[in-house]
Amino acid sequence: MINQDVQVHTSFSDGLNSIQEVVEAFIGAGIKSVVITDHAKGWKTKEDKTFEFFPNIERFEDYINQINFAKKKYGRFINILSGLEVEINIEGKPKLDQGVLDYTNKHGVKKYGLDVLLGSIHSESFEEDCHERNIDHSRKRNFLIENTLNLIKNKEIDVFAHPFQAVHGQFSSNFTQEETDLIIDTIIKEQLSGHKIFIEINGKRYPMYEQWSYNKYEKGELETHDVIFLHLYKMRGGKFVLGSDAHSIRGLTETDFSVLDRLSLKESEIFTFS
Repeated sequence: MINQDVQVHTSFSDGLNSIQEVVEAFIGAGIKSVVITDHAKGWKTKEDKTFEFFPNIERFEDYINQINFAKKKYGRFINILSGLEVEINIEGKPKLDQGVLDYTNKHGVKKYGLDVLLGSIHSESFEEDCHERNIDHSRKRNFLIENTLNLIKNKEIDVFAHPFQAVHGQFSSNFTQEETDLIIDTIIKEQLSGHKIFIEINGKRYPMYEQWSYNKYEKGELETHDVIFLHLYKMRGGKFVLGSDAHSIRGLTETDFSVLDRLSLKESEIFTFS
């Protein structure tokens, strides 16, 4: 069922391998389709300096050109799509390096001239947002849910990537039943309106998967609740996409998609971008 991997990072952001190396690894693994999704924005270093993956338009043009070159060179063997993983802030706005902004403004393109956009909320980035807005801990939970809903409503976003990362990282807990219902209701409403947005099943191997504060997956607590969330989404007719979140060729094979069996997913419930 893993015919397409929608989340892969290369050396253009925080991955270890080049686009060509990644594509060749996917061909060797027999996967039919891959979406290259480097990060749209860098982050602050330990020295509190901002590092950009795409600091200028030339860097972003090189990214697009190399993906297009790979499409032509390897198109007979694998379907390659261009993409980005875009961090979404509390107000629902994308966080972008200057090179991505300049390219978009220069060419007037939608979705930054790419095929697929992943929307994500990382615990560390959300923490920075809260700090900038003077949001204290007692109000964080409400703002995280607002952030999540605004991500889903962003019409440019095709995939809600690793949907549990921030709630686990910030609170070492799960979405409540009320939060789960609200989030799923919002996704289904967007889908019914014509917005094709899908939840990603992230295959980064447990227990490393989405752990930032401390690891409760060893007890199985968060994993169980995640599966309940995904099952409820499935029962509402929601479709999934699959992403290894690989940051290296090695990461391509170090994945855990056993949740597919636990959800009893059919191939028709997995969406494939073309």
